[in-house]
Amino acid sequence: MNITIEDNRVIVNLDPWEVEPFRAMFENLDVDIRCTCEFREFTQFNGEMTIELKPMHLCRTIGEANLSGDPFATMSLYPFWKYGFAFGGLNRLIIDTGITDKHKKAVAADEFGMGFCAWAMEEIFDCDVWADCSALIGVGLVFPTGTRRPDFVCVLKDGSLGVFEAKGTTGTSGNITGALTDGKRQTADIGANDPITKRVAVGAVLGEDFMRLILLDPPGGDAKPTNLTADLVKKAAIDMRRKRKPSTVIPATEPESRGEAMGGIIETVFRAPGMEITLKYEDLRKDKRHGWIDIVK
Repeated sequence: MNITIEDNRVIVNLDPWEVEPFRAMFENLDVDIRCTCEFREFTQFNGEMTIELKPMHLCRTIGEANLSGDPFATMSLYPFWKYGFAFGGLNRLIIDTGITDKHKKAVAADEFGMGFCAWAMEEIFDCDVWADCSALIGVGLVFPTGTRRPDFVCVLKDGSLGVFEAKGTTGTSGNITGALTDGKRQTADIGANDPITKRVAVGAVLGEDFMRLILLDPPGGDAKPTNLTADLVKKAAIDMRRKRKPSTVIPATEPESRGEAMGGIIETVFRAPGMEITLKYEDLRKDKRHGWIDIVK
């Protein structure tokens, strides 16, 4: 494998023996996999159901939910590089049992937890947009001193807000109970100028051959007031995905809504004799909300 950067794209030149494993990975990314989803403390439904998701979608939300200040971190589509091979045959997620480094497992559990939470906001709660609290602070959200921030805030279809906290673990469902209890407090501790109708702690449990998603919807507590509004969430959702590149000059005539250029690498191309597969980040496609990953063969 030889990797170069050309015209703001990552070009991965595969050795002949690498072609088939990568081809199989891309096929698996587009096949629905099953996951058990458990609902706790919801007013209308409590219990389990089986849900299906596309790894391609989950890899995208892993990337967006773990955005960093480095413009190359997510737009280089690192979740596909890092976790694409975890989605193997039999429509399931495969955790590498050969990983003994506890730090690596903790990082994977945290990143999957964040990605599953973002996925749940989009697919289970059908939100319009979502943003992390770091982005919200950047556009003017003020938290009370001492308040423990949740991970995400979203705008639901009816215009109300949802507050979400992500947790993740590798092992059994029992390992995440304490973290979810802590997540309840984090989602209950924030108020807003617009109504908050959902406060959900989302736990992702990853085993060697299973996935389990646990959603906890606790009753609201004594939330501390903030200046949070749906408009702030919408602005932060755009700002966190559009990073100005240091070398980018934005024309003065460009519309304000497009005033920030998408930063970093937005395409990754895998090449080999007779094969080219492109991962492309499509910015703000209306039919796929605020962002999506397309695989072009």
